[in-house]
Order: sequence, then C-alpha cells, then structure tokens
Amino acid sequence: MLKKEETIAELVKVARKEKKISARKLASLVGVSHTEINNIENGFRVKPSILVLKGFEKYLDIPFKKTAKLAGYSNETIKYGDDEIIVSYEMYDKKLNEYKEEIKHMEYIIDLKRHIAMDTSEYFKEIHSYLNKQDNIDKSLLDKADSIERYLSEIEKKYESILKEK
Repeated sequence: MLKKEETIAELVKVARKEKKISARKLASLVGVSHTEINNIENGFRVKPSILVLKGFEKYLDIPFKKTAKLAGYSNETIKYGDDEIIVSYEMYDKKLNEYKEEIKHMEYIIDLKRHIAMDTSEYFKEIHSYLNKQDNIDKSLLDKADSIERYLSEIEKKYESILKEK
C-alpha cells in the first residue's frame, strides 16, 4: 500500500485542531480571512504566501521550511535573512510597530501645526479687525490682510478635514 503524500491542507487542519484554535482565530492571528484558512485546509489554496506560512510556524508550530517546500517555494525563497523581504512575524511586527510610531509622530506634528495655525488665526483676526477700523489705511495693505485672513481660514478647514479622517 502506498503512503499518502503529506499536504499543507492536512498539516494545517490537524495542527489547528490539536492546538484547539478555530479557523477564525487562526485567521485573525495570521492576518487573513477565515475563508483563506478554509481554502488552505480544503486544498483549494496550495501555495499560501510566505507570511501566512510563517504564521503557521508561529501559531501552529509547523516548521516553515516544511510548509514552504510543500507549497513549492524554491530553496532560495525559503532562505531566511533577505533584508528586502519580510519573512518572519518578528520582522513584520517590528516594521508594523515602526510604522505605528511614525504615524503617532506625524499625528503629533499635524496637531502641533494645527494649534500654531489656530493661534496665528486668532491673533491675526484682531490685527485684521483693527486694520478694518482705521480710516486712513492703505487699500493694498487691507487687501493683503484680507488675503491672509482667507488663507488662514483655508488652513483651518484643511486641518478640520484631517481630523475628521482620523
């Protein structure tokens, strides 16, 4: 009798059940839809992405090399340490955290600039109001003040729209 060839589908299904992890939970951990997990376990998806295979390694204790070979990845692709390709959750998590920190920093900068714009607008409104009350004011100066007032108003609107997008 011939021994049945091992597949990713069988490996994943058996390991997931042994770990008592639902397909939805595994999907959440690995970062794919539960449909993708079902497609893998049912043999419809025979070559999952490298990152998904790394997730199986991390959460199901299935060696990456084993699943990558079964999926048909080349030995070169299977090698670790290629700086240009994220092939481990540790590297992925590190990159993700770097991006999150960068986003936080950018949000801080945007908020800082928004406050500066609001303060500038508030101070300039007083100056603009004062200029409008003057009798002998140069028209070109008043026109410039009007332009600045409109520009500051546009800046406020842009920052408001940025805040709404958050």
